[in-house]
Amino acid sequence: MSAEQIQEVEESIGKKTPWIFFFNTFAQAWGIQITNQFMNMFMTGYAMIDPLVLASIIAFGSALDSALSFVAGTIVQKANFKTGPYRTWVLLNGPLMTIGIFLIFLNPDISPSGKVVVFIIGYLFRNCPQNFLLAAQNTLIRKVAGTNMADRLAITAKGSQGSNAARIIVNFIAVYAIEFFNNMFGAETGRGYLVVGVGFVLIQTAFQIYVYRSLAPFDKYDPNLKKVEGSSVNVKVTHMYTDTFRNPQIWILMLSATVRTIATNTMTPMTTYVFRYSIMDITKLSTNNTIGSFFGLIAAFLIPPVAKKLGKKNSNVTSGLLFTIGYVFMAIFGHGNEMVLLIGTVWNAMAQALNASIGVNNYIDAAEYQLYTTGRDSRPFIMGLNAITMKVAKTIASFATAWVLTSSGYESLGGGQANINAPALVKNLYGLLAGLYLASSVIMLFFKINEAKAKEYADANKKMMEERAAAAGVEVQI
Repeated sequence: MSAEQIQEVEESIGKKTPWIFFFNTFAQAWGIQITNQFMNMFMTGYAMIDPLVLASIIAFGSALDSALSFVAGTIVQKANFKTGPYRTWVLLNGPLMTIGIFLIFLNPDISPSGKVVVFIIGYLFRNCPQNFLLAAQNTLIRKVAGTNMADRLAITAKGSQGSNAARIIVNFIAVYAIEFFNNMFGAETGRGYLVVGVGFVLIQTAFQIYVYRSLAPFDKYDPNLKKVEGSSVNVKVTHMYTDTFRNPQIWILMLSATVRTIATNTMTPMTTYVFRYSIMDITKLSTNNTIGSFFGLIAAFLIPPVAKKLGKKNSNVTSGLLFTIGYVFMAIFGHGNEMVLLIGTVWNAMAQALNASIGVNNYIDAAEYQLYTTGRDSRPFIMGLNAITMKVAKTIASFATAWVLTSSGYESLGGGQANINAPALVKNLYGLLAGLYLASSVIMLFFKINEAKAKEYADANKKMMEERAAAAGVEVQI
């Protein structure tokens, strides 16, 4: 950010406030990264679940999770906790995820069908809380920043920096920590995954307690909000859905984000297979990811001015095109060449930093547009729609990973070992990812809300809600 931008943020929301969101995403990366990266390999290599069976199990769990995501935003908007309408969801996230990660990596000595049941329960505890967390934390961005667009970008940029910082630490220690505890308990047991997974999510929980306490001034329960016409707690559930269904900008965002997230959810677990069977050394995955995250962190601090200059929509489109270039390069030259994979990882980390610096701001803009056109505040509900794209994408990605493995001749031998056509694995995986990112950029070209319109909608909405609050004779935090 430029000096002028930084000064503007400091004057409007203070020096410390954006750092709360840094630690919010820093916390989440601990639990998310360990499961995203190692869950599939653990289940196929240690729990001995066939890739297609695993894909079906994940699809079933994701279907339940996705169904919940359709109502999560409604629940978050209507719950209105006295302990903090939105930040309470941050506090609840860690304990629930701890249960989930424990069950995912438990691998109890029971029948295969029993293992499937335990895994599904763990999967739901790991994923379902994210539906509520996303709706809540995305709403908190708007509540903290107000209508100041620079503040909104500053907060999402800090969020990007936090997740990158955590990934550096997690990527650096995860593989070695898992190997250490596997050796301690017996490599064939896979107990290292359980110890490290639970340890990481407990670290996440500690940071989320800090975030909850720090956001208290911005997220207070206010019974007077019910007196304001069109306020979030007064909007009928039917209007939340019908108004959003008629909002074409939301559909464009969700479709583009779904395609992009399919790519992310396919890439993360499959990279582990690439390093085990193409590079033939899974410990080098730690070096690759750590260096990639390091450059991603640097980019997260340097790129926000570029995103501001390009605008939110153009930043999203550009980052997708950069990803496409990176994955084409890796598909052609990546097999057996860890340097090519490293270059591609660094390139893609910078592409991700460009997109992450705008974060959910396009969703916020689409939500402001909806309030502007309908007079009904469904913004918290809309902030939860991002969860739907993630859950739908996760379901599809489970079949995408299965396709990559089966088309590459994967056959599990047990104990974390398998037969596979490594050159085909690399080409199939990275070729698929390149196509998905290109498609997401093309879809995003149809998004119509520019920077000027976004500011116009936000300012008009603030004025309208303040006038309604005055008419009701109350002063509230909108």
